[in-house]
Amino acid sequence: MKRNFLLAFVLPAVVPGVVAAQAAHFQPGHLAVLQAGDGAVAQHLKQAPIFIDDFDPQKFNAAPVCAVPIPTNGASAFFFNGHAATEGVLTLSADGKELVFAGYGGVNLLEKPGVPSQLDIQRGFCTVDASGASHTLLYQPVDTDQKINPRGGTSDGGNRFWGCGNAGATLFLNPAVSKSPVDFDDVENTRALKIINHTLYATLNGPDAIAMDSQPGIYQFTDASGAPVALPEQKTAKISLVVPASGAYTKISGFDLSPDGTVAYTADVAAGIQKYVKSGSTWKFSYHFAIPQNIPAADNHGVGCFGLAVDFSGAAPVLYATTTEGYNGSVNSNRVVSITDTNASAVVRTVAQSPSAEIAFRGIAFTPQAGH
Repeated sequence: MKRNFLLAFVLPAVVPGVVAAQAAHFQPGHLAVLQAGDGAVAQHLKQAPIFIDDFDPQKFNAAPVCAVPIPTNGASAFFFNGHAATEGVLTLSADGKELVFAGYGGVNLLEKPGVPSQLDIQRGFCTVDASGASHTLLYQPVDTDQKINPRGGTSDGGNRFWGCGNAGATLFLNPAVSKSPVDFDDVENTRALKIINHTLYATLNGPDAIAMDSQPGIYQFTDASGAPVALPEQKTAKISLVVPASGAYTKISGFDLSPDGTVAYTADVAAGIQKYVKSGSTWKFSYHFAIPQNIPAADNHGVGCFGLAVDFSGAAPVLYATTTEGYNGSVNSNRVVSITDTNASAVVRTVAQSPSAEIAFRGIAFTPQAGH
């Protein structure tokens, strides 16, 4: 199939229903949270208006400091499936200058109704810088007969992109070299990815690991011979286990690693956040943070976390995550939470609460900085 390529410069549009008009730029040191839904469009339609919210991590936020809307109509339309359990991973680029996430584009929101991963529409990446300016980069997937979920993306800040997902959605794209992505043939499924210390890492959950005859956990990439590759570009790239997940916590998605490579955290969509510590050459499970709930158990969708970003700069790491609770079998009415990791009994604090059952907080990262 012939592939199409579109590089579009996007101007933020005004989308009603979430916040009043305000300066769409991010504050340094704040949290960026990928929001699916505007409170009006039903999540069950599986195509949601999207925003990136700025929250102050030091307090409870009744509303975002600012919310950057991503255009969902016109030539630069871009969206993802906020109802999907796996989509909406958000990362900060390796140079700290832009936020990156993956999704669908080239058509207006709901122009082609249905589950977008099953439609013959373009996939791609969206970046948003510190000023709130967004850009989209779209491509046509190789095999549109498969259900291809682009779950998330990241960048080195030099216009090179990596994507995570299933069925050919774990990939590398350098538009300066090729209009087509390089699919990693031997990496069937990945849940989340992130560049840490100039090295790309990804997570596999339990079903991913079974399908690949491996273990759930945090992985780095290698070449075909098994030698480590910091930022893979070849279709023969493979993965190598770095941090094995504890057998009790295999429904992982988001993750983070300390700069010195000795502490790791994973977000389990059914069971909160887990801590692992490296002792010598071995990673060991340390303890688990359960997430207190504010939705009745009989109505609740999940009690875990999806996105995760950790501030390792202080004496104790500070964890920020998006939760998975919600009504009617979907993540919605959920929260952004924080935990200062002083010990296994550390308090879970709410930073922001979704205002509607039609709004879900998905990926989380730290805000980009101009001239970082």
